[in-house]
This record gives sequence, structure tokens and C-alpha cells, in this order.
Amino acid sequence: MFLAEPPSTAYDLRFRLFGIAVRVTPFFWVAAAVLGWDLAILFDQIGKTIGAEYPELTSLSTTNPHQGVLLLIWVAAVFVSVLVHELGHALVMKQYGVGSYIVLYHFGGLAVPDQPGMFVRSRGFASPWQQIAVSAAGPGAQLLLAGMLLVALTATGSSILINPPVIGRFVDVTGGKQIPSLPVQAAIWFLLYPSIGWALLNLLPVYPMDGGQIARELFSIFNPHSGISYSLMLSVSVGVGAAVYAYVHNQVFLAMFFGMLAYSSYQILQAYTGRGGSW
Repeated sequence: MFLAEPPSTAYDLRFRLFGIAVRVTPFFWVAAAVLGWDLAILFDQIGKTIGAEYPELTSLSTTNPHQGVLLLIWVAAVFVSVLVHELGHALVMKQYGVGSYIVLYHFGGLAVPDQPGMFVRSRGFASPWQQIAVSAAGPGAQLLLAGMLLVALTATGSSILINPPVIGRFVDVTGGKQIPSLPVQAAIWFLLYPSIGWALLNLLPVYPMDGGQIARELFSIFNPHSGISYSLMLSVSVGVGAAVYAYVHNQVFLAMFFGMLAYSSYQILQAYTGRGGSW
């Protein structure tokens, strides 16, 4: 996603991957830990009770690393999943001759073009299909990662105790031979959850998520005059709908998130139409 880049700090982690500079801000680790706190507790409880309920799975209890280590496994999994997402953006940009760098911060990340105007179609630097490809590459990379994990589980006849949200409706990952290690099971679950769930959320046509960027380009291709306005209207509608759905299902943080995005899209729509359709 293309959002405002956070300022650098002396505590940022910096490295390069596939020739692409990566910067991770301290708050990324904090935010990931906050999101994974309840999940670490859940898997710790499973490790403490599974042997009593299912004697054949006693090995899972004996391998339980407990909440602190499980939380670290979650943070590492989120780091890998989000990094793969941003690498998807950056590598497709690279294919189009556009250099970029990656910043991981807050609850996600950014793939920032070295030439900021390169993917603003109104300035004539790139085609809308190139921008769609760049936007889709992030969630696509995460889904590919999840797909590789699911193929590996199927090929080895292995399974984990709990189907991650969303996945269980389409693929059952609990039917094979249980992997006899709770840390490994947790690592797989923690990778599948954000790689599928967050990727699908990111594809919703809500600004400034990748789905919102894709919707803008598609609307603009078929209706150059009013396409951006229509995409903003769609962003407001879907954002409100997602917020209501999340609230009804007791996902308060997600409801607030989509509510803020919907309001932001409404403000952009008002400003855009007030300027006669120039952006």
C-alpha cells in the first residue's frame, strides 16, 4: 500500500533482500505483539490441556514453549508474511524498471518507489495495468506463501490442530497426521492466518488498501471521467459494510479500522469532487 512513510529512527532494523533495502521500525514489533497476545495465550492453553483430552497427542503438551515463546513465534510469522507482501510489490515494480525500498511499521508496511510519481497514472509514467499488477502482487505473494504451506502439509500427510479462520471453509488442515510439535504447529498456523486472512482483507476495494488501488484503476479504465469518483464511492460503501460486519462479530479493532478508512475515503471524495475531479 502507498501511504505516508514514517520517519527514520536510530532503533530501526535495516537490511537488504534481493537487492531491496528494508527498514523495520520498532513499533512494528510492538503492534505485532499486541495483535498476537490472545493467540499466544490460546496456543499455550492448548499445549497445557491437549494431553489430558487426547492422550495420543501428549507430545504436544511436552513441547509447549509457553506463552512468551509462542508470542515471539507469532511476531516472527507476521514479520515474514508482511515482508513477503511488500516484496511482492517491490519485485513487480523492479520488473517495470522502478526501484523501491520497503518499510515495515505499525500494523503493516509500505513498498515505496524511489521515484514517487512513477505509479501515478495521471502523470503518464505507467499504464493502469502496471499499477494493477503492482497492487495485486502484494496480496498475491502472501497467498502464494500460504499455498506453498498448504501443499507441503498435503504432500506430507501432516496436519495441525486448528483450522485458521477463512481457510477452514475451503481447506481442512486438521485431517492428517498431527505434527508432534506445538511450536511448529503454531508457526504454521501463525503464517497461514495473516497470509490468507490479511491478504483477502487487503483486496477489499477500500482506499488506501491494495484492493482500493485496483478498483481505482479498473473504474478509470472503463470510465476515465468519473472512474475515480465511483471508486471512492465504492470504498466508502464497502468500508462501512466491513465496519458493521466486524462490529456485529465483536471485532472492535477491525470495525474501527474500516470505519476510519470509510471516513477517510468520504473526505477524499468530497475534496476530489470539490476540485472538479482533479487528483
